[in-house]
Amino acid sequence: MPRIILHSGKGGVGKTTTSAATALACAKYGHRTIVLSFDLAHSLSDSFDIDRDLFDQNKGLPFNVTPNLDIQEIDVQEELERHWGDVYKYFAMLLTSSGVKDVVAEEVAVMPGMEDVICLLYLNQYVKEGKYDVVVVDCPPTSESIRFVSMTSTIEWYMGKRFGMDRNLLKLARPLAKLADYGALPEDSYFEAIKNLFHRIEGVETILVNPEITTVRLVTNAEKMVVRETQRAFMYFSMYGLTTDGVVVNRLLPQGDEYFKQWVVTQTKHLGEIEEYFNPVPVTKVPLFRDQVIGLKRLEEVGEVLFGKKDPAEIRVKGSTFQFEKKGAKYVLRLPMPFVNKEAIDLSRQHDDLFIRIGSFKRHVPLPRAVARLSAEGAEMKNGELHVTFAKEK
Repeated sequence: MPRIILHSGKGGVGKTTTSAATALACAKYGHRTIVLSFDLAHSLSDSFDIDRDLFDQNKGLPFNVTPNLDIQEIDVQEELERHWGDVYKYFAMLLTSSGVKDVVAEEVAVMPGMEDVICLLYLNQYVKEGKYDVVVVDCPPTSESIRFVSMTSTIEWYMGKRFGMDRNLLKLARPLAKLADYGALPEDSYFEAIKNLFHRIEGVETILVNPEITTVRLVTNAEKMVVRETQRAFMYFSMYGLTTDGVVVNRLLPQGDEYFKQWVVTQTKHLGEIEEYFNPVPVTKVPLFRDQVIGLKRLEEVGEVLFGKKDPAEIRVKGSTFQFEKKGAKYVLRLPMPFVNKEAIDLSRQHDDLFIRIGSFKRHVPLPRAVARLSAEGAEMKNGELHVTFAKEK
C-alpha cells in the first residue's frame, strides 16, 4: 500500500518547497515517488526549475523529473474535458445562456472544489494501481486543505440523499422544458458522469484516515499569526481523523546578526511555544537559506536538513493524537495517554484552549467553536485514553 504525505500550512510559509524537497528525498531513498499539487496557484514545477513550456505540454499529467520521481500539477479544465466533459459543457452552456461570454463561461464553469475532487480521485487511483511507493501532496492554504479532507463526506451525502431525487425530477421536467423552449437542462450523460466520478472516488476516505497510510505534515513560520493558524489546522485535521506526524518550522533566522536580533528573539519565543504545543509530534527546524531554493540541488539541501539519513516516508507518530466525538448534546475529547493515572492529570481552561498537565509535561489542545462554548463536565481514563466530557452548564 503506498504511503501518502499531505503538506498543509498558511500561504507563503514554504509549503511547496517542503513538499518538493520531501518528494526528492523519498526518491533518493529509493521510493517510487510522485509529488502532486492541487493548489490552483501552482508553483511546484517552478520549485524544480522545469521548463514551463515543456511542462505545460503535459496537460496536467505526471511528468518525470529525475529517477524515481514524477511531479503532477492538476489542471482542472483539462481533467473536466478529459473525464467529465458533459458536466463541464453543461455548466458552460448554463452560464453562456445567462449572458456570460463564452471564454469567461469556460473559465468559471469549473465548480468550486473540483480540484479537491480530482486530487482525491488521483490518490485513489495511485493507491489501487500501486505504481508509486509514496505520494506527496502539496495542498493549498489551510482552509482549502480542510475542505479537501471533508469533501468525501459531502459527495457521499449528495449521492445518498439528493442524486436520485435530482435525476428523477429532471426526467419529469425535461418534456416541459422542451415545450417552453428552455434548453439548459442536463441530459442523462451529465448524471452518468457524476455517478462515474463517485465510483472512482469511493473508498478514498478510508485511505485518508488510515494512520498507517496517510499523515499530515504542517509547515509553519515562527510568527504569531502563522503559528495560530497552524494550531487550528492541527485541531481540524485531528477532528477529521487524520494523523499529524510532523511540524516543519521554516525560515529560521541565524543567530548573531545585529539587524535581525529582535526577529531572532521573537522566533525563539514562538519556537518554544510550537515545541510545547505540538508535543509529542516531532518539530523540525529549517533555517532561512542564503538564496532562493529552486532546482534539484537546492531542494536536496533542504531534504538533508529535514531528514538527514532517515527514511522521509517513515511514520513518526502512531495513531491520531486526539479526537472529538459528539454524544447527544455533549462532546467527548479522547486523548491517548497510556500508563497515566487519572490522579496525576491536571486540567485547566483558557478561552478556547484546554491545558493538560502531567507533572512537568503539558499538553495544549485547541477546542473547536462548538466545544469551546461548553463547560468541562468531567474526565475519566478508559483503556489508556483520557476522556474529557463537555456539556452546557445546568
